[in-house]
Amino acid sequence: MPPFSSFDQAEDRFEDLVWGQVLETPFEVGAWALLEPMGEQNHAPQLCWIRPDVLGCVWMAGSGEGTAGMSVFLSLLSPEAGRWLEPQRISRDVERSEQNPLLFVSDGCLHLIHSAQLVRDPADRDALEGSSNFSMQWTAVLRHQRLVLERLDLADPETWSAEAWSTPVDLLNDPAFCRNPPHPLESGEWLLPIYRSLEEGGAFGHDHSEMLRLDPSGHCLDQHVGIPDSTGRVHGSVVASRDGSQLLQFFRSRLADQIYRSVSSDDGCTWSAPEPTPLPNNNSSIQACRLASGRLAMIFNRFGFAPEPTSSEEPLDWGEARWPRTRWPLSIAISDDDGLHWPWIRDIDTGFGFCGPMNWDLNGQLAYPTLIEGLPGELHVAYSWAGRQAIRYVALRELEVIGYDPDVLAAGSS
Repeated sequence: MPPFSSFDQAEDRFEDLVWGQVLETPFEVGAWALLEPMGEQNHAPQLCWIRPDVLGCVWMAGSGEGTAGMSVFLSLLSPEAGRWLEPQRISRDVERSEQNPLLFVSDGCLHLIHSAQLVRDPADRDALEGSSNFSMQWTAVLRHQRLVLERLDLADPETWSAEAWSTPVDLLNDPAFCRNPPHPLESGEWLLPIYRSLEEGGAFGHDHSEMLRLDPSGHCLDQHVGIPDSTGRVHGSVVASRDGSQLLQFFRSRLADQIYRSVSSDDGCTWSAPEPTPLPNNNSSIQACRLASGRLAMIFNRFGFAPEPTSSEEPLDWGEARWPRTRWPLSIAISDDDGLHWPWIRDIDTGFGFCGPMNWDLNGQLAYPTLIEGLPGELHVAYSWAGRQAIRYVALRELEVIGYDPDVLAAGSS
């Protein structure tokens, strides 16, 4: 008599899952949702509080990065709707690859900035196999468009889909790329971190970072500011220091070694050369967030090739690049000293668990995360999930990352 199968006794609840529905389930950190996929690839999300009662998530979706028809989509979450609404396309150029979108609210408008690059024929196998530069990022222009917020009606998608937005305009006259949203200044101006993606070098190792200053309407105010010695350090994420006297900028590393940190003491007019932090980086995107507690949060992939002091291998030079395919685990780190040390780290997603030498690539990349705070101590996260199959949203508490209340512990020991 053969043994029975437990699968025959199991309840299949997969049909209960609905795109956009926020769920709390056993063995998962926080509350989570999968946003409805809008293409074969769904990548590079950014979150933004559009109103106190509306959270927006924007990302790029289509057949593939660097191909025509890769467009920007927006979904909204509110107590009124109770779930993430059906995504709407909000960009307009179907002949370019529209990528790395970001949102910010200023002057009564929701602003969208994204890149739009020339494309190659996806059937061009020679270009695809012969060069890591199949995606022509060096041809990208930055585009800006606006949506008047008083016209936004959650129940009417036509009030926030592509036709409701202003006609896109180029933000700069020359090519550039963006990733993280601009940082607001007390003057009402905004600092937008950008980077120049160069064909030189063959693997984007020569990319370098700059800073743009925007007025409240989203237009460029003056010449860009270069970040010194930033070759290979891109995707700048800007936050204020804990006491508000400085600005901090954190970078992805093309060498896939560590996250880097730069400081400005003059509202972003000049910056120090980036220095390595203790956190690893896998040459993939990161984002920093200043929290109401005063602490600093960083979301990143906890993987990198940190320098080995005893290694006999020659270190790579800036201008070169490493591209590890490991984009997991997805982790949040917390710092109490403006990012010099990170004593609290928690993995919030480790993938599907594949980790053998013959199946590690099935683990599912967890990439390009975004992190913002809502209510004090409540963190909102989105990232491209399972190798870009969908955008996953997670809400969790700061103390779930730390594991205890450090303020209570400090009070008890005093």
